[in-house]
Amino acid sequence: MNAANESLAGRRGPLVVALLVLLAVVWIEPFGSSLAEPDETRYAEIPREMLAAGDLVVPRLNGLPYFEKPPLLYWVNAASLRIFGETPWAARLPTRLAGTGTAALVFVAALGAGLATTSAAAAAILFLTAPIGFLFARTNLTDGLLTFFFTATLLAARGAVRRREDGRSWASLAALAGGCAAAAFLTKGLIAIVLPGAIVVAWAAATRRLVTAVRVMFLSPAPFVFAVLVAPWLILAEGRHPGFIQFFFIHEHLQRFATGSAKRTGAVWYFVPVFVLGFLPGLVFFLRGLARSLRPSDESFFFLLWFAIVFVFFSLSGSKLPPYLFPAIPAAAVLAARGLPAEGRRGAWLAQAALATAFTAAVFLVPAVRSEVSRPDVAGILAPALAILVLGSWAAVLFARNARPLAVACVAIGWAAFCAGVSLGWPRMPQARMNGELATAAKAAARERGAPIVGYRDYLNGLSWELKTPIPVADYAGELEPWFEMRPEVRDALYWPKEKFWDLWASGKPVVALVRMKDLVAMMTATPPARVVKWSGRHAIVVNW
Repeated sequence: MNAANESLAGRRGPLVVALLVLLAVVWIEPFGSSLAEPDETRYAEIPREMLAAGDLVVPRLNGLPYFEKPPLLYWVNAASLRIFGETPWAARLPTRLAGTGTAALVFVAALGAGLATTSAAAAAILFLTAPIGFLFARTNLTDGLLTFFFTATLLAARGAVRRREDGRSWASLAALAGGCAAAAFLTKGLIAIVLPGAIVVAWAAATRRLVTAVRVMFLSPAPFVFAVLVAPWLILAEGRHPGFIQFFFIHEHLQRFATGSAKRTGAVWYFVPVFVLGFLPGLVFFLRGLARSLRPSDESFFFLLWFAIVFVFFSLSGSKLPPYLFPAIPAAAVLAARGLPAEGRRGAWLAQAALATAFTAAVFLVPAVRSEVSRPDVAGILAPALAILVLGSWAAVLFARNARPLAVACVAIGWAAFCAGVSLGWPRMPQARMNGELATAAKAAARERGAPIVGYRDYLNGLSWELKTPIPVADYAGELEPWFEMRPEVRDALYWPKEKFWDLWASGKPVVALVRMKDLVAMMTATPPARVVKWSGRHAIVVNW
């Protein structure tokens, strides 16, 4: 190996180690790391019920049709559960694969933006280092799978436009873009084609490629591949449940965006703190990269549009949740890698170290946060992790003078320690134990008297997941959709009016009920009065004997 190759290998080495450490943290699954309520448990229980019913067309939650999301995450989760068993690890496996794949696509995207190999590796590192990247690359949500296919769609579409413009073969890339867009649509619906389409059109218009882009998007194999992959499920679902198409496209897309019908509203600046905290390790570099990518002629301009369009779209939406921003994070990571300062310039590194230190102080100083992490079993894990975070961030300042890859690796190791602390601390949090504790108590009480388990004005996805069966719910709808159930006997068995519950409660027959803590006083003053078997979080298991 000559001196140049040795130097290059020496520069890549710390980045490779940092990537491996980050991936290990993404894949870590501590004992007792149960699924989080309500989203992770929902996206595990639905595929479990699909397998139990032998029906992969109609998603069901608590035995009732559930059409809020398309089925791709359910399908891949069902496959994982069938192969590896009904465990949290199996439920999170597809999301972790998608997160790892997205990090690889970020590396490819950065190379396509003209960045050097070491900077492209830094982009993948900054994607996984960001708390929002770490969290949604391992959490059982639709957003991780969506972001993988969203990213693949954009990269394939951009590549097809450039190939056609250069007179090279492009049809296969256009077909790939159509296939990835179909997979993204089957993960989360229309945003999978609306947003990538808007990004490609805006980029093409700004760089005078609009005619070529329109031809690639519409006069190509892309629409055909998309339709072939998407249409069968839509047709089958509508045939089984008339009215599904209207509900899915009007209620779950147009009304969610234009109104507050989903009750997830927020100010127009809602995603500003989400991004600042979620992308804190690379925030300073992102701002530098943003400033360098303002010209349409710059290779990074595509990623600026990508980030901006996703950010603005969801900021204007009537429905807002932090995971919605995740499809913008691959673009943010590329822009952050573009903004890494040259060796010898330490101002940006000082700023990132100061932010990491301020973040650590906030964990211990903000009362709401401190109360969650102050217990000895959690603090004993998180305190050393935060210490490593601060040390790694300031070590990066020292190495930034003449070893930028090592500086990036130090930031990555510091934030990896924090993320590992969060992973290891999660099983010790009350929320992680809640469903298991309630299910164990409910099963024991039900066996004692041969009693049914009923959710009174309450339902937890995780209770069905732990019990491995739907439970009747009384005087409750929540996110359940009983009106889609075409069989009255099934609907009536699972969805009770409150009178049916109270008639059974007062009949002298034993009943086990899941209730919210705010309804507990009413239950304990009923006839017969409820006896609390177990409470956990904001829920309790009660019996009428």
